[in-house]
Amino acid sequence: MSVEQQLLQPSELPFDPMQSVIVGTGMAIPDHCVTNHDLAAIMDTTDEWITKRTGVRQRFCCAPGVGSSELAIEACTMALADANVLPSDVDLLVTATMTPDEFVPGIAPTVQHGLGLGQVGAFDIRQQCSGFLYGLDMADAAIVSGRARTVLVVGAESHTGYMPYGSSWEILRGQRTGPPDAEAYATATESRAWSVLFGDGAGAVVLQADPDAPGVLSSVLNTDGTLSDLIRVRAAGFKQQPWLDIAQIAAGMHHPTFNGLELFRQAVRRMPEAVRHVVDAAGLTLADVDVVVAHQANERILDAVRKEMNVGTDIIPSNIARYGNTTAATLPLLFHELRQDGRIPSGALVCFTAFGAGAHWGALLYRHP
Repeated sequence: MSVEQQLLQPSELPFDPMQSVIVGTGMAIPDHCVTNHDLAAIMDTTDEWITKRTGVRQRFCCAPGVGSSELAIEACTMALADANVLPSDVDLLVTATMTPDEFVPGIAPTVQHGLGLGQVGAFDIRQQCSGFLYGLDMADAAIVSGRARTVLVVGAESHTGYMPYGSSWEILRGQRTGPPDAEAYATATESRAWSVLFGDGAGAVVLQADPDAPGVLSSVLNTDGTLSDLIRVRAAGFKQQPWLDIAQIAAGMHHPTFNGLELFRQAVRRMPEAVRHVVDAAGLTLADVDVVVAHQANERILDAVRKEMNVGTDIIPSNIARYGNTTAATLPLLFHELRQDGRIPSGALVCFTAFGAGAHWGALLYRHP
């Protein structure tokens, strides 16, 4: 089943109808860049092996003590400045992350306080790679329904804590030279199918109400719980008693597990389906779309989506080579860079789409003012 945006006629609304438009964007990445060559020093891999399978050439990693909230605050601060919007003007904050600073309370209150937003609504959502897409849809719904006029949406991730590199982090951070410890080398190598993909970062957008702009034209959100085993982290859950213990860590339950082949198949199917759905719902065609901002999971997936939709990198661009997979941050990071590069001019028809753990996926069609 899906959740699809249904717009009432203006005469049916108990308030002046508004559309939501993106008026500002921002991004943040940590200072520490880890290249594929760096990873080759701590595990059995090469730059060629990683690039061929993922498209990733480097990624940025947070220092110890820096989490997704710091990245979110930095990206939001940039977006607010870009929009010329004061923190006091924000009515709602939506933070999408699967890597919060702490289990409770999540990052929304920390980001709200750090930005000085005041006591406005602020909440985390957990749709993993589709988190920002879901947040964008929720922000649009708040504006269209008259519940908010200015909404801040941010996707932020600090995956570094997931990376099972142990003492080899000292090598990656330049604290000592190699070789790595034998146990750390073996553990890192065992994780290479997934660990080389991920990087840290954040991207944010400011949406505001506008009665005249086209804004969001259509959207669709989907979830299929039968696909929940595509990506899973089994530790630190409350079916366990206690919810976290040494036995779970020793068994590696705190590391994600992937069904890579089925994940690829579903992503390549579901994202194009969702894009076609929202384009059809808006009475348009794929040829009308200027750019598809797709989740940056893996360059192989993006290539297959391009092939399925019969488009090139001009329509479905990527920046995964520079940042890796930043989960909820991939869409706003890419949109910000495209906007900065002049790729999102006035009147551009943009389609956001993502697929991720859950499984959650969808698309949102947006006309930039």
